[in-house]
Amino acid sequence: MRSPSPPAGKLPLRDLVLLALLGSLMFASQVVMASLPNIHIVAVLIIVTALYFRWRALYAVFVFALLEGMIYGFGIWWVSYLYTWPVLAAVTVLLGRSESPLFWAVIAGIFGLCFGALCALPYLFAGGWAAAVSYWIAGIPFDLIHCASNFVITLVLFRPLYRVMGQLKGEVL
Repeated sequence: MRSPSPPAGKLPLRDLVLLALLGSLMFASQVVMASLPNIHIVAVLIIVTALYFRWRALYAVFVFALLEGMIYGFGIWWVSYLYTWPVLAAVTVLLGRSESPLFWAVIAGIFGLCFGALCALPYLFAGGWAAAVSYWIAGIPFDLIHCASNFVITLVLFRPLYRVMGQLKGEVL
């Protein structure tokens, strides 16, 4: 039996803790896989979190971004994390509640392909068009890896992570 919903705007402590842990898991999983260029499970974790928590998934995304900055420094690259990862959460919320691993693998792949272009935006303001375009072009090989790895990882891990998230949220599967 589900507990009654909290008043509008209130985040239950259980959900707050779960979102903080999910943000920490995003960070830890990226650190563990850091030796592999742009291969990690962050995208699928954000997708699954956004499917269950909707806009509140942004709490986990910002915990992830904050941990990245605290460990690696708050450079210009970090500014892009404040909007790039939330874009994936927003796209997930706006696209609905599909439970198709293939659908979300395609979305994750497209996101991986666009990641470098999205991250180039702060360089546009810091150094102009030349800086932004050169940053983006230099990263295209990594974006291709990001695209392919996001697609495969999401295709393989979406269903089990979706099931686990349902259990964590206390929903009957």
